[in-house]
Amino acid sequence: MPDVTKPEDREEENFEKLFEESLVSRDNFAAGDRVTGTVVFIHGDSVFLNISGKSEAVIDLAEFKDDEGRVEVQKGDQVVAYIVSTRGGEIRLTTSIGRGTVTPELLHTAYRGEIPVTGTVVAAVKGGFTVSVSGVHCFCPASQIDRGHSGNQEDYLGKQFSFRVTQYGEKGRNIVLSRRILLDQLREQRQQELTESTGVGDEISGTIKSVRNFGVIVDLDGVEALVPKTELSWGRSPDLTRFRPGDRISGKVLEFEGKGRIVLSHRQTRPEPWARISGYGEGREVRGRVVNIIKSGAFIEIEEGLEGFLPVSRMSLVKKVNRPEDIVAVNDEVTVRIVEIRTGEKKMLLELITDEADPWQSSDDSFAEEVHTAVIEQSKPNGLTLRLAGGMAGFAPKGELIKNRGDIPSAYPTGSEIKVAVKDFSRGERKLVLSEREAARKQESKEYNTYLKEQSPGGESTLGNLFRDKFKEIQGKIKDDRHDR
Repeated sequence: MPDVTKPEDREEENFEKLFEESLVSRDNFAAGDRVTGTVVFIHGDSVFLNISGKSEAVIDLAEFKDDEGRVEVQKGDQVVAYIVSTRGGEIRLTTSIGRGTVTPELLHTAYRGEIPVTGTVVAAVKGGFTVSVSGVHCFCPASQIDRGHSGNQEDYLGKQFSFRVTQYGEKGRNIVLSRRILLDQLREQRQQELTESTGVGDEISGTIKSVRNFGVIVDLDGVEALVPKTELSWGRSPDLTRFRPGDRISGKVLEFEGKGRIVLSHRQTRPEPWARISGYGEGREVRGRVVNIIKSGAFIEIEEGLEGFLPVSRMSLVKKVNRPEDIVAVNDEVTVRIVEIRTGEKKMLLELITDEADPWQSSDDSFAEEVHTAVIEQSKPNGLTLRLAGGMAGFAPKGELIKNRGDIPSAYPTGSEIKVAVKDFSRGERKLVLSEREAARKQESKEYNTYLKEQSPGGESTLGNLFRDKFKEIQGKIKDDRHDR
């Protein structure tokens, strides 16, 4: 004959059967024992677990509900719990005392059995905090509220944590708790798990616990790890305000020695900036930020982790820059032109874009025929670095100087002026070679031609011939001096 029992009737029968079996203890359990059980039935406000294969126990369903009342356990799940009592053959469990009705006697059981209790920090008092465990007020010393007390009481007030009862006295009127003991146990357990499952180069994630000047402290489910400041981003100076406590963060393991330090790199979870260099080209103008200044120039970051070098010689088109600080400062936003990219060396040469007129482009070719007054910017044994009035910089080799047989720096002090002419000029290469000797020759030739024009148009005078011969003699001497060199 077919079974016509209704499903709800069968469920009720199963509940009564399991409840009766739960009242019969077939093992020697004691309050405080830590057990692992499998959920076999959920009914009303109770969850029934098989904890040894032949014994059932009961735990309140409320312990498995989230803040919105949703049940987070189902048949077949494994649960780690603690035995609260075995009275009358009934085995009562809890995952943590404090989620339901609590009495001082129950807290005494938690003390003897080292069962965790759940409490809410309700007040800061001298030396620590007052913690309410379902209405029973206990004391937690400041040194035991965390593995490293932040010193900010607001980090703990109003929050719920798990604690261990470390002292029970005066029949429940003096109960002392410690959260740190449980954190240390969790840390040891988590470290063991990480040792077995994680190695250098693996990527793991955690929650930012705190942000310090030297980097970010990350909580890996009970184990702390450090992301050094230099490993937060590919940039030279990462913005620490982007990282906030409570945010999730991932990192690759750089150092991992079991119970030793765990060091992570967040930047290595992101693409290396130079992999995007193909998006830039020589001659392109870009905006960048000054991230560092040295004696010879400044480093410009054109995007996070992608930097180029701006030499002092390329900070102005019309003047000599002695100190890069005279032109730029750290964190300045500047516009630069990419002069050269060396991808293999991860180097980029830049020049500053200014509102100065470029003398190399504005000067016409006629200036190459003129004699110029130049200022000596640098005097060396092999020649002079000179600046023309229009802003163009050039070089006069020692052989093109009139006083070239002695100490050049002494004969041509920095800041003084000399007359020079153009010996070689390349606008594209910005190359300008200057000559003091050529300027003297041109000046003499100009003076001689001026004199001839002043003479009678009817013919050349005897004195004119004399000057012409004298000029040729001077020119001959200059050629002889060049030949001797």
